[in-house]
Amino acid sequence: MERNITIIKTGLVVLLTAALAAPFFGCSETQEGTRKPNQPPTIWLSAAPPEGSVERYSVQLYWGGWDPDGEIAFYEYCITDNDPGRSFDPSDTTGADKWSRVYGPDSTFLFTADQLADTNTTNLVSEFLRSHTFFVRSVDHEGLASPEPAYRSFTARTLSPDVTIQIPRRNGFNPATVPSITTFRWTARDYINDMLTKTDPESVSWIMEPLKNHGNDWAKGIKWIRDLPVNSPLWDDWRYYKAPLDSGKWWTTPPKDFGNYLFAIRAKDEAGAITPVFDEVYNVRRVLVSRLTQGSLLTVYNKYMGNVVTSSANTALTILDLPAGVPVDFTIYATAEHYGGVVSGYRYGWDMADLTQPDQWEIDWTPFTIIDNATKVATARIPARTYFFGTHVFTVEVIDNSQFISRVEVKVNIVQFTMQKNLLLLDDYAEGSQGGWESPQGKGVNPSDIEHDQFWVDMLSTVDGFDPGLDVLPSSFNTQHPNIIPSDKLPLADVAAYKSIIWSVQMDYQQTANFPLLREMVKFEAESGTGASGGKRQVNLPALFMAAGGHLMICGKHPGACTINKDYAPGLRYPANVPYDLDLTAATGTGGQDKVLDIANPPSDQSFLYVEWCLDAIEYALATDALVRKSSLRLICPVHPTYRRAPTNGLRDHTLRAAVPIGTEPNFERLDLRPETAAPGKAHDPAVKGLNVEVYNPHYFLALCPYTPKVPRPCFEAIYGIECFDTAEPTFMQPVAFWTKVFENKIADAPGAVGARSVVFGFPPVMFNPDQVLPGMQYILHDEWQLPRKQ
Repeated sequence: MERNITIIKTGLVVLLTAALAAPFFGCSETQEGTRKPNQPPTIWLSAAPPEGSVERYSVQLYWGGWDPDGEIAFYEYCITDNDPGRSFDPSDTTGADKWSRVYGPDSTFLFTADQLADTNTTNLVSEFLRSHTFFVRSVDHEGLASPEPAYRSFTARTLSPDVTIQIPRRNGFNPATVPSITTFRWTARDYINDMLTKTDPESVSWIMEPLKNHGNDWAKGIKWIRDLPVNSPLWDDWRYYKAPLDSGKWWTTPPKDFGNYLFAIRAKDEAGAITPVFDEVYNVRRVLVSRLTQGSLLTVYNKYMGNVVTSSANTALTILDLPAGVPVDFTIYATAEHYGGVVSGYRYGWDMADLTQPDQWEIDWTPFTIIDNATKVATARIPARTYFFGTHVFTVEVIDNSQFISRVEVKVNIVQFTMQKNLLLLDDYAEGSQGGWESPQGKGVNPSDIEHDQFWVDMLSTVDGFDPGLDVLPSSFNTQHPNIIPSDKLPLADVAAYKSIIWSVQMDYQQTANFPLLREMVKFEAESGTGASGGKRQVNLPALFMAAGGHLMICGKHPGACTINKDYAPGLRYPANVPYDLDLTAATGTGGQDKVLDIANPPSDQSFLYVEWCLDAIEYALATDALVRKSSLRLICPVHPTYRRAPTNGLRDHTLRAAVPIGTEPNFERLDLRPETAAPGKAHDPAVKGLNVEVYNPHYFLALCPYTPKVPRPCFEAIYGIECFDTAEPTFMQPVAFWTKVFENKIADAPGAVGARSVVFGFPPVMFNPDQVLPGMQYILHDEWQLPRKQ
């Protein structure tokens, strides 16, 4: 501390001494130096477009400056919009208001390009230009600017945006009929420098012109719109394209008088280019404002009946048979986009005597809470109801902003499942014309009808009460039987008397016509698909039978392929990812763009294969080396790296030669192809090939595809695996038969009913040694299903 004080004192002495000495040693008069005049800073452009060049309208410019007697405080720039044929007007740079301040040595500028290069163009997307001169100067701290700014003249270029009217849809050269309050919708694109680079435009503007102002002449009205000045006040104000709530992409009119109108819309980009052409295919629409004769497009979906679609309040009654005790629910979809309307709300009720009484509706008019912003389809889920007897009528209405109502009524007949009979055999197996096991031309490719029937009579002969004359129903697919079932008429009541069904089916996975009855019952129909309006609906009978507590065995050639609707799965490849691939139409994307599926919401996860069968993937033993799904889809699951199409030399073979038990139960024996079809010289000669069968939830696919569970769901339980010629094949020992446990705990409301698993064989049991098939069949019938044995 003492030392610090000393230093401080010493400092004070020095300061005081200097202060006192100053008067004695200084001059008697004050001396001042000569101030030099402030020198102006210099400026230069270090990077800019070449003089007179044509550039994009967005340009980054660089400059530099130097102040010889100080520092540069900031820069100022000025941009002139030059008329064609000259550089710039000096008055454009006169006055402080023409200059803008910037503090850095570079910046990106947006130059206008708002002059149409070709005034005779007929293209919506056309070239726009504008000549500019860019000036920049530096300013020092004294406010002195560069005496001569640096400058560069060039032409900014862009392509004009285009816009396409989506709603109402074009009706050729006929006006689109719309209500007095109409919502127009459009999409617009702004092309930056070429047709490959695009973004959203800056804004849109439109006009709706009564045709009566032009003598009700469409041609005159369109010419009048095309001749309107760009800045005419008749155009609506520019609206920001990306405005909140997408309000730059639609416009709802005020109430309009009935009559003909022309609606036209244009777009403007950030460079000032405006859609130069009005084309009836894209941005002009002929419109007739009139009283509606049809309303919102209403779709009512139920998984057992598919879709009912209408746009009227006078739709014929839809009739649906359902088992007692099975919950019935509906999903409704509605849109008025096709005529420019807006769906306002819905209401529904059950068993109403008078639809005009609001208190009879279960809910009164209610706004939709789920709307797909992409498609503008409103969605509502109707809570499930469970009925045990009688007939009940479900009614749903939707209303649009013009107060037009669309209505669907579904009459639900409750069918009592008495299940007083034990077993029904549905013969959906077409043996063909090869002539049976002993036919020389057929070589045992299929049994004859008599041989097929006898196989099943032998297998089922131990079931008490089973009568081949009464309990076998042949479908129209099997034309050799009398009293066949028409392919569209198998009433639910015909199976309600049975506890169990065995459904023998035959189909090729590439089949395009003459489908078996099973396909007509359970083929997948998407919720968003099109459907008929009114009439008796053929229900998904196998699904309802299982849901009611019945037990089902489906077997045969490609039984799973029966449920795949090629209308929704065009070009389907295998292995197929069941939750996604049965509805490839749900993929988004148009033109040459890749299509994309919504991983979070699989479109096919309500299909019969996925729900009732509990499958995640389906394959065929006759494998291909194709990728999974269509090539236009982004979501590709690779096949196994060793997959190759089986060569003709027979060294590799994907087809089945024997079915080997792979489940946990010891009640199923190894199944070998019977000699009638697999002896030397026969269709399935073991030295040539095996049987083409379905493969379910193969492990290699579950491991490779990221969109499928890595292990099967608990409701899937394998029974048999495939034994093929080459043990290195990916299909080797993969499941070809399985239990489905989805309804194993469902006990029907009938005497003697039990809860049990249903079963699927991806091959026809008739093709195998009957002595080996019989023990497993007996286990299914008597141990699992607990059907009584014949005494």
